[in-house]
Amino acid sequence: MNIAELRAFMSDIRVRQAKLDAQMLEANARMISLMHDPVAPTFVIPERELVAHGGLTSREAREVVSRGLVTEAAPEMGAVLAAGDTTAAHVDALGRGLKIAGSERDAFMAHLPELVEASTTMSASEFSHLVTETAKSVVIDDGLSMFERQKRETFFRIRTEADGCLSVSGKFDPISASILKSKLGRFVEAMFHSGDKEIPVEVMPWIEPNDHRQAQALIALVNGASESVSDVQARAEIVVHVDLETLKTGLHSGGTCRTALGADLPVETVRRLACEAEILPVVLDGRSVPIDVGRSKRLATVHQRRALEAIHPTCAIPDCEVIFDHCNVHHIDYWENGGATDLNNMVPLCSRHHHAAHEGGWKLQLNPETRELRVT
Repeated sequence: MNIAELRAFMSDIRVRQAKLDAQMLEANARMISLMHDPVAPTFVIPERELVAHGGLTSREAREVVSRGLVTEAAPEMGAVLAAGDTTAAHVDALGRGLKIAGSERDAFMAHLPELVEASTTMSASEFSHLVTETAKSVVIDDGLSMFERQKRETFFRIRTEADGCLSVSGKFDPISASILKSKLGRFVEAMFHSGDKEIPVEVMPWIEPNDHRQAQALIALVNGASESVSDVQARAEIVVHVDLETLKTGLHSGGTCRTALGADLPVETVRRLACEAEILPVVLDGRSVPIDVGRSKRLATVHQRRALEAIHPTCAIPDCEVIFDHCNVHHIDYWENGGATDLNNMVPLCSRHHHAAHEGGWKLQLNPETRELRVT
């Protein structure tokens, strides 16, 4: 196939997949109706049936059930999915919008006709952004209700596996998540910069080295460590991206108020944090912080990483949604070839695209004015 034929082939697969996803939602809806049959209710657990007879994993089954709640509230979205005109990812994005809107659900649903129409023409990531902005626009308490719900949903679960190991899972509100990630991140960064001399990274092929480092960092924190392996103070840090107008007058169209992990925060919460915290502005021109270090260092400094994260919240490759925290800082002009550790020579790349830039023969070009990245 040539590229045009491949694109047509993938579009056809997308349509068929959408119709299959819609049929799975229909099966879920019918199971729910059987449960509530006034004549002869049937004892059935949809998640279990989807796993046993639908061939889904437990996570996939939960996604189908959640998706069903969305299409029940917005049947128009279910109709375009059944027609193959949108995707399950678009339905999931609408569901996230409903959560953000919270008590302002009716005001959000007033935008449903244009959102459904947009879902048929936008990519999943573009639609997700539109839904988020639409939901935020109807929230009248600057996100306080959502933040309170997130705090109430915070949990940490520990389970003993059959082999005696522990598996853990959890969910943390944006502030708690930032604190935890900051603490672990300081240890992980110190391990990486030390070349893993004190705690060697010896992992199975399917384990990401940084995931192993995070596990070691968590144990160090639980054991009461106050300093990292390289005597770098493991200080909690919450990085918030907020524009000045939002901070002064509240959320507005085009404004932002979120953590570096991508979670929206109430403006009042950020104002409180600003009163209690040391303010570390991200300076992009080097006047306050020496963010360009030339050939004096190979690895990006903390200040450079902050600046890059402000510019590129995700992998710099267009349409890649891997968050900055899971990316590597890549020298466009390789360090080995004399490239400098300067902002105009660095971009964050996810693991897949980092390999493509090195082993895949990709050539990257960065416009220093717009930060637009071209791949050839």
